[in-house]
Amino acid sequence: MRYSIDQFQPGEAWLVFRVDCLVQDQPVDIYLLMDVASTYLFGCVLAPGELPEINQVIKLMQAAHETKNAWPKKFFCPEQDPAEDLFRRIAQKEGISFEVAPLSSFERILGPVKKSFSKHFYSPLASAGAFDYDTPPSDEQRMSQSFIPDSYDLCPCASGLKYKFCCKPTFREITHAMAAAEKGQIKEALEWMEKAKRKVGETPEILCRYAVVYSFIDTVKADEFLEKCLMAAPCHPRANYVRGICLKEKGDMEGAIKAYKTAIENYPSTDRYHLNEAWNNLGTAYYDLKRYVEAKGAWEKALAYLPEDPVAAGNLNNFIHENPDIPRELRGSRRIH
Repeated sequence: MRYSIDQFQPGEAWLVFRVDCLVQDQPVDIYLLMDVASTYLFGCVLAPGELPEINQVIKLMQAAHETKNAWPKKFFCPEQDPAEDLFRRIAQKEGISFEVAPLSSFERILGPVKKSFSKHFYSPLASAGAFDYDTPPSDEQRMSQSFIPDSYDLCPCASGLKYKFCCKPTFREITHAMAAAEKGQIKEALEWMEKAKRKVGETPEILCRYAVVYSFIDTVKADEFLEKCLMAAPCHPRANYVRGICLKEKGDMEGAIKAYKTAIENYPSTDRYHLNEAWNNLGTAYYDLKRYVEAKGAWEKALAYLPEDPVAAGNLNNFIHENPDIPRELRGSRRIH
């Protein structure tokens, strides 16, 4: 079910939701309390840690009650929010019906609010166009959304920490560095990497990203950074993925397959974007070895993580389903794992 403001009367339903932002270069969740029908914002609570302070939430709720001179009939919270239990307890104490629903259920209501926040605070998801819901999001926008972890997902670097407390503070710098490197703007990319390093030091993720930047101009230096990363964190997913690309380019398909598998085994299950990427590349390595059944399975797995990915879909169609050199019984099955 998708909620909209015209389903409720003013004061009937409140919604609490989290905006994922960087404030003064630090990851901070901003929880906002809204009257659904009017989209009036009662106020907000900052959560630099994992949860907002309960006293601050109670104070915000009481201020909203004084504004409306009544409690709402319903109090909504996106499901699986870290603070869901906290909000449930407060609602139960006040006798308010508490309901949770997928965040996507509130897209029409929250889109304009979250988009406006990106003008004042750096919000990776909003800046990726994820909350412009005048029209349904395109496949490209959905791909962008999947690239950005939630604050409380396990970090893609496989540190075991949650993203908010690991690599998130350098998201902006690394994203700019990778984009600049792709455009051939290596000096700018290295400047962004220096900013990232000043924030967190030479973490395995920083070392890996330096390797990616240098791969465009200096393979020797790129290899040095990659090896330094893998010495510090042998299971670093991105470094193993990059190693797989390097080995494939050198013709070492078995080595590439091993590296891609290591990346897949260590990416968190929530990191759909990079798992899709690694499975897709694993499929190409299998295909080059004429291991067509395994190639097909890998590309299907890539699509299972990101069904909108045109690359994996194209590989399946061009190299398996429409390939006359592939056995008919393999070509004819379009089962997605």
